[in-house]
Amino acid sequence: MIRTIQDLLNERVAIGKIVNTHGLKGEVKFFPYTNSEEIVKNLSDVILYNSDEEGVYNLTVESVRRMNKLFLIRFKSIDTIEAAEKIKGCEVFVKYEELPKLNEDEYYFYEILDCDVFYESGENVGKVVDIIETGSNDVLVVRKKKKETLIPMTKDCIVEIDKGAKRIIAKEMEWI
Repeated sequence: MIRTIQDLLNERVAIGKIVNTHGLKGEVKFFPYTNSEEIVKNLSDVILYNSDEEGVYNLTVESVRRMNKLFLIRFKSIDTIEAAEKIKGCEVFVKYEELPKLNEDEYYFYEILDCDVFYESGENVGKVVDIIETGSNDVLVVRKKKKETLIPMTKDCIVEIDKGAKRIIAKEMEWI
């Protein structure tokens, strides 16, 4: 059976993007989509995908080190700046099962994005289109047609999250 690029990517989650090269020996600057350093530090075999060029690379991570908000990654088969230039702009994908296990009340953004959100009354609020990290708690950006609703991800506002069904039940905000 021939597998398409999309089949390959559907089994994985993007955890960041190669944003630039670093030095002459093939290191690259990596911008993580996650705030979990553990995920980045434990990278081993990854898939890189560039949607503009539809290029796919299977690479093995040799080393990872932090550089401010970015990470520097060295791949085993990338040892020149010219080779590193070819993967610039690629997103880095890992298998879902390689992500650290979460507690019951924790979630990865990919599990929440595209969830249908309903109030306790049954009213459809819309779909989660973005998540804003505020520092104290995340805030869901829920859109239905042209209307956006912001819902804090707190115990006071969220009644239930069913990640498998992609469904969130929220309390309707009462305004004074």
